[in-house]
Amino acid sequence: MTLPELSIKRHVLAWMLSGVLVLFGIISFLRIGIDRFPYIEFPVISITTTQKGANPDVVDASITSIIETAVNSTPGIQHINSTSSPGVSIVAITFDLSKDIDVAFNEVQAKVNQVLKSLPQDADPPVVAKVATNASPIFWVALQGDRTQQQLNQYARNVVKKRLETVAGVGEVRLGGRSHHPGQP
Repeated sequence: MTLPELSIKRHVLAWMLSGVLVLFGIISFLRIGIDRFPYIEFPVISITTTQKGANPDVVDASITSIIETAVNSTPGIQHINSTSSPGVSIVAITFDLSKDIDVAFNEVQAKVNQVLKSLPQDADPPVVAKVATNASPIFWVALQGDRTQQQLNQYARNVVKKRLETVAGVGEVRLGGRSHHPGQP
């Protein structure tokens, strides 16, 4: 007996089987674990080195390239991005998702420690840090008006920042881009 014949001759059985399948589907759907925003920690390590007064070419030749060469042999690297700007070298290393961030940090720190003597004497020691990829800003607000820079800074600090901090789900509010005046924090 084929399925169509069975469904016609024993229609109650066909309805019951369909009902059982729908019931199992509903139960499975309600029990399935779903996360709209799953936590994924990308293994990214940054190495920041400063050398006051050095132009980008000097920073690139005497700091960035040395650090890149040293850390390039670390296993599990997906790609390396580096930036040489006036007085600052930043090398960002992205590892495969399967790489443990703590292991990557220790390996990179060891590689950087091996080349400390090759860096310029007047350069500050490199700072190796884990990059929190989920802590980047998601909302920027620009404030402008017919007030002085100091008045706008004060308004941003005393009014805008405090109101944004009270919004549910806000983790941190940072003020940036303001000019510093003597005696102003």
